[in-house]
Order: sequence, then C-alpha cells, then structure tokens
Amino acid sequence: MVNFLPRLVMMSLALLMTCAAAYGQDIIIKKSGEEVVAKVVRVDTDTIHYRMLSDTNGPMHFVLRQDVAQLQLATAPTQKQLTQLPQVTDEYASASASAGTVAANTANYNAAEMMLKGRQDAVMYYKGQGAMWGTAGATFLFPPAGLVTGIIVAAVPPNVYTTYNPNIQLMQDPTYREAFQKQAHRRKVGKAATGIGVGFGSLLALALMLSAQ
Repeated sequence: MVNFLPRLVMMSLALLMTCAAAYGQDIIIKKSGEEVVAKVVRVDTDTIHYRMLSDTNGPMHFVLRQDVAQLQLATAPTQKQLTQLPQVTDEYASASASAGTVAANTANYNAAEMMLKGRQDAVMYYKGQGAMWGTAGATFLFPPAGLVTGIIVAAVPPNVYTTYNPNIQLMQDPTYREAFQKQAHRRKVGKAATGIGVGFGSLLALALMLSAQ
C-alpha cells in the first residue's frame, strides 16, 4: 500500500489543480463555435487579448471582437469592461445599456414573461463551476469535509453580477432579478451536489484501482 502513496498524492494534486483552474477560467466563445479557455488580460476596441489558462505566464494571444459571439468572465467585470464586451448581435448586446434602453426592453415583457426570462437567462448563463469543483475537491480529499463544504456552498446565494449575462441591464427590474437569483441558486445547489458525487466517484475509482493492484 505504501508503494501507491506517491500516486495517490499526485492524483490528489492533479485534481486540486483542475479545480483551481476551472474556478478561475475565462471562456471566449467564437462565432465558429470554438471555445477558448483562457485568462482575459485586456479588452480593446477591436480585439480581446488573453493568455492560455495552461500557460498564464506565456505569450499573449488575441482575437478580433467581431469574431467573438460570447465572453464569459470568471470574475466580475468592471463597468469599463462591461461597455467593451462584444457587441455582435442583439442577443449579445452591451450590458451597459442606457436607462432609456432598459425601459424599452422591460416594456416588452409583462410580469410573467419577465419572470420566465429571468429563469431562462439563469439556466443559460449561470454556470456554477466554482461550487461544483470546490465541493468535488474537498470531497475527494476528505469526504466529511466535502459534505460540509457542499452544504455551506449551497446555502450561500450566488452573486449573479459576477456572471456574464448579455441581458444584465434587465437586473434593474425586480421581477427579472428575483427570478434570475432564485434559478441561479437552484443551479448552484445542484452543482454543489454534483461536486459531492464527482468527489465520491473519483475517490471510489481510485480505491478500486489501488485494490486491484
């Protein structure tokens, strides 16, 4: 059994590194459908500059904004970044719309439609990857701690303003905001539960592999 300890340590470290990477990643989705997992460094008028997540100290890359369909940031964007997000189509309109635009958008929906829109946007744009991978890592390392971590993570409502949402201007409407927050919280609870399952499953797979040796 001692001979397998180095392998166990290496697999544990690998999972932790994966969790950390997933939590801090930005995702650039191109019109072609290609997804680039990276760390966005700068958003300019015509280009988005980034470094690959696997080599954050490596060379800088860039993509033309006109080729980008969606930009998902791991951390909350600043107001300046919000005004610089890709404006490709109406679906990906700038999140810094004026008050007049917000009023026009909300006027197109009644209360029931606004509630449905908030739920749909939460399902589409809230990912909750941090909740899942953080709980998975804790469960893999020490299952009781993973269970406690999952309960705590699930109990805390998500900060929906850190989620990329091309309709962020609709957050000014109370009905939309409440619907989005509730649906995002449900997804976060689900992600935390999934993380516990992933952690237990990985631990079980490791135990079976070691016992087969």
